[in-house]
Amino acid sequence: MDLARALHQHFGFARFRPGQEDACRAALDGRDVLVVMPTGSGKSLCYQLPALLRDDLTVVVSPLVALMQDQVEALAARGLGDRVALVNAQQDQAANAAVLRRAAAGDLRLLYVAPERFAALGFLERMAGARVGLFVVDEAHCVSQWGHDFRPDYFRLADAARALGAAAIVASTATATPRVAADVARRLALRDPLRIATGFDRPNLAFVVARPAAHERRALMLDALRAEDALPAIVYAGTRAGAEELAADLTRALGVQASAYHAGLDRERRAQVQRRFLTDDVRVICATNAFGMGVDKPNVRTVLHASVPASLEAYYQEAGRAGRDGAPARALLLAENRDKALHVHFIKREEIEDGLPGWLADRVAAAADGDGRYVLEAARLARDLGGDGDRLRALVGHLTRAGVLSPSPSAPDRIAGRVLGRFDRKAAALCRSSVEEAARARWRQYREIWAYVEQSSCRRAAIMRHFGDRSRPPLAAAHCCDVCDPSLRPAAPPPDPVELESLDDAILSVAGGARPAVGRTLCAEILHGSRSKKIQRSSYDGLPAYGVSSHMRRADILTRVDELIAEGRLETTAGPYPVLRVTA
Repeated sequence: MDLARALHQHFGFARFRPGQEDACRAALDGRDVLVVMPTGSGKSLCYQLPALLRDDLTVVVSPLVALMQDQVEALAARGLGDRVALVNAQQDQAANAAVLRRAAAGDLRLLYVAPERFAALGFLERMAGARVGLFVVDEAHCVSQWGHDFRPDYFRLADAARALGAAAIVASTATATPRVAADVARRLALRDPLRIATGFDRPNLAFVVARPAAHERRALMLDALRAEDALPAIVYAGTRAGAEELAADLTRALGVQASAYHAGLDRERRAQVQRRFLTDDVRVICATNAFGMGVDKPNVRTVLHASVPASLEAYYQEAGRAGRDGAPARALLLAENRDKALHVHFIKREEIEDGLPGWLADRVAAAADGDGRYVLEAARLARDLGGDGDRLRALVGHLTRAGVLSPSPSAPDRIAGRVLGRFDRKAAALCRSSVEEAARARWRQYREIWAYVEQSSCRRAAIMRHFGDRSRPPLAAAHCCDVCDPSLRPAAPPPDPVELESLDDAILSVAGGARPAVGRTLCAEILHGSRSKKIQRSSYDGLPAYGVSSHMRRADILTRVDELIAEGRLETTAGPYPVLRVTA
């Protein structure tokens, strides 16, 4: 088959990128394939083209509705809409049923589904009439407990592929280290897969790290986003509140629309923000890591991280959303020393006490039916664990590795699967070993991302080595990174001395004038303009300095409070409820 002609006919491309043709031929021949390519290198074509050329159905499992919608719309724009469809919870039951009838009748070549769809009652039965050729697992690093975005509902996808009678499995990811790639192949039971790894270099992307003090951070960020060709931009914040605060501040300071995007927004709002960003109606999006997986916006010129992500894999996936059109782009990481303390705090918070695996095993066993099948409300379990959904996912993973549970794809608000065995002494020992290995993995990720931040050698080479790419980038190349090309280093304008002085005066004013006296955190909330009941009840919103620093992050105000304490201009009282006091 002339694949080059098919490529041009269906996608309008003159030639394949590295690795694409080999992956397409293997998929056409019904061979399992593991594709590891950097963001923007054309992974989706490795299964889309074979799907269009085969005479059976390709099922694509994707973790995000937005990602599926983007790919379906892109194929429809190429005149292929009659051969592509998706099934998801946003469509009504009748629409989903019609899609499945078309799949069974052989009218479709590509069907996109979410992993939890396989847990829906009767889904596999309704798919039984479809002749499935390829079963594609997109964002396949989600399969691995050692991947940065592990999801237990991916564990049983190999079973789903077998249940559908798929001829071959194609696993695709942009951010798998060699260890994670091996775990993906094992979890999906790939049979002698063709492994495609095309290298992790993004030559058009400049990697820059800056180490600002807290009071320099905002000025440096504004300077970077005001630069020529800096927009469109994605600004990643560590929290939902941080994303909201940054969006409001950047809209005022830059004079362009900046919108927040995070999992706390309703689905309609998130979809609207994403659409407006894709069409350039919004020039800056301030997001948590809930944004971006699979989002195809080629002209992003800047990806700016306002804080350090938890792993180098997560950072590279997010940074890789810049410059997908091949034109020069920049990934700027702002790394403050306090980010280190936050990382340590979160790692310690995620530690799993010895009794928790047994506790969850007992809860699941109590809910299981006669065949050992269980469905439990995830939110309630997470609340019992201190409101931590990540900890719940980790526990399910440990019990699975110990052979106690076999999770099934389920709705986001449920955990489902089957109990395989008792939580006995052997299972407890296996869980303990798995928990210890997970803790080592988190600390290893911590060391890797901070080694990247603090190193004095080429950042591009460090990223390539991390992902097992042993090719050598050009030495001391222009537009490589801030180590190789010092001209890339951001020269943040000095902080406005008037603004800093005004902030100091405001802090001292609140510390000396608030009655009852306030502590560090409440002082920062007053200056930021919080409308909490505590502030209104005590009439702190009537203080002259109330809300004067609303344009700043609370965390930055708090950092300046601590600096004034360190300078001796403020002090805190002793006792269980320390308050601020202005020194003589």
